[in-house]
Amino acid sequence: MSFFTLPTGEERVGFMIRKLIHDDREQIQSILIDTHHFNDDEIKVAIELIDVYLNDAKQTDYIIYVIENDETKQAAGYICYGKRPLTDWTYDLYWIAVDPNIHGKGLGSQLVKHMEDDLAGSGGKIILIETSGKAEYENERKFYTKNGYEVQTIIKDFYRRGDDLFIYRKYL
Repeated sequence: MSFFTLPTGEERVGFMIRKLIHDDREQIQSILIDTHHFNDDEIKVAIELIDVYLNDAKQTDYIIYVIENDETKQAAGYICYGKRPLTDWTYDLYWIAVDPNIHGKGLGSQLVKHMEDDLAGSGGKIILIETSGKAEYENERKFYTKNGYEVQTIIKDFYRRGDDLFIYRKYL
């Protein structure tokens, strides 16, 4: 677990990063819906990964952390990542989402830093992120760049006509 505070107006609010628990599931689902960036199929997949993580103690495909508001004890966001199959040290960031009511406060960057520290400490060397090239994903792409990720490649019309796949990478 890691603790930190962020200024919010006149006060400082504390946050903690910890492993996902069953009580977080509905809060994370609400955050995914409230961002208005994910369609129903994407939200379904995100929740499926959460369910695998929560219901199969032996699974090793997904690592999920939440960022919790210290006062409300509510999840304010989450990150899901895991090792890329058949690689020695490459990981994928699968999902990251922060409550849209508190975007821009650095919570997403704190989650990314936590992931990077976790992976570097366990021998991870490369992180890959796949995202859409649609205009409405511009803020997400800027977020990855701001956090030190570089575009590795772009595959035109990957998802559908006019929806390219951007693959970002960072060496740890």
